[in-house]
Amino acid sequence: MTSNQSTVENAKEKLDRWLKDGITTPGGKLPSERELGELLGIKRMTLRQALLNLESESKIFRKDRKGWFVTQARFNYSPELSASFQRAALEQGREPSWGFIEKSRVSQYPDVAAPLVSATPSDELYRITGWGALEGHKVFYHETFINPKVAPGFIEQLESQSFSSVWENEYKKETVIKKLAFKPVRMAGDISKFIGGSTGMPAILIEKHRADSDGNIVQIDIEYWRFEAVDLFINL
Repeated sequence: MTSNQSTVENAKEKLDRWLKDGITTPGGKLPSERELGELLGIKRMTLRQALLNLESESKIFRKDRKGWFVTQARFNYSPELSASFQRAALEQGREPSWGFIEKSRVSQYPDVAAPLVSATPSDELYRITGWGALEGHKVFYHETFINPKVAPGFIEQLESQSFSSVWENEYKKETVIKKLAFKPVRMAGDISKFIGGSTGMPAILIEKHRADSDGNIVQIDIEYWRFEAVDLFINL
């Protein structure tokens, strides 16, 4: 081990002890790097590497232009269930919030959305983008596609209802998950900015295909979760 590696490891141990002492609570903001370096007697470059090492262990996370924060408790997420993010978060004693970024009709869409037009051809799809947060920290970005010929006016129904509620209440359809895919990715800048991240931030991509009772795909969700924010599990 080089002396530089040893110095970084010592700095990381100092930071780790500081975090374990609970001086900053989960979700809380750390002092600026300058202040933290002065408090712990660590040089700036060494401190930065130690912070990056702790980030890779999911003990802290960054928000672009806002600084470092202590990692919150992970959200237990079972993607195959139809329960809304709000309901699942409340059941875990969390404080969820969410918002839409854009709701529109698009004539160009990614290949992943192609199954939506296989049963009911359409030249356009609804595209809905948004985010979800826990205790005020945004933890995921989502992009959802729906065929407007299958569910005309869907985007107008979303103001006060979840996706599953709109399907059930407005279109009398119960949806089930027909396909799930998971992939580790690095977020593009235009995606990560919506949840306070920086270009290339590691994330977990979840692709979900929802089908109606006839097996036709009616909704496709693409979710990008901050890697330190979620634990995934599947009920068998």
